[in-house]
Amino acid sequence: MMQPECFLAFAPRGGGLLCAVTYVADGDDVCGWFIGLKDYAYPSAYFRIERFFSADEKRFYATAGADVYGGWRFDYAKSAPVLAPAIPVDDALCHRLDRLQDVFAAEWLRFGDDRRFAAEKAAYAADDLPAGEVLVQHDKLTRFDRDKPVWTFYSHGFNDEVLNYMGPRWPLDYGAE
Repeated sequence: MMQPECFLAFAPRGGGLLCAVTYVADGDDVCGWFIGLKDYAYPSAYFRIERFFSADEKRFYATAGADVYGGWRFDYAKSAPVLAPAIPVDDALCHRLDRLQDVFAAEWLRFGDDRRFAAEKAAYAADDLPAGEVLVQHDKLTRFDRDKPVWTFYSHGFNDEVLNYMGPRWPLDYGAE
C-alpha cells in the first residue's frame, strides 16, 4: 500500500464539516474511509473502489457505517447499491482500513464523545464557526484553502479523480449536485 492521502471540506458559514476522506492506493484499487454531512447527520463508511486505476468497469464497495468486519454492504457504482448478501472484506484489509481510519481521525477530527470536544467547540464558537457532531480540529483549519465559500484541504498527493468519482455516488451531501 502507498502513502495515505486525505481531503476535507468545511463550510464556515454553513454546515461546518461537509466531508472528510482518506485513502490509499492498492494496485489498481483505492481503499479508505469517509465521513460527512447527510441530512444533519454524519454517516461514515469504509470503502474500496476496485479497478479505479484501470479502464475496466469500477466497483465502489462500502460498509454499513463503521462495520468493516460486516463486509461490503453497498456497491455505489450501481443504481441499486444494496448488496445481498454482503461480500466479506479480507481480514488483512480490515485491519489496514481500521488503522487508516484511526490515524486519520486522531490527526484531524474530534467526535462528541471525545473529552477534548468541548474545548474544540468553544474555539469554534469564539471564531463564530458552525460546530456539528463532528469537528475538524480547530488548529487544523489554518491549513485549509479559504479562497472559496467552502474551505478545503488536500494532502499533497491527493488524486482529485477519487473525489470526482465518489462525490456523485456516495451517500453524503457533498458532491451530490
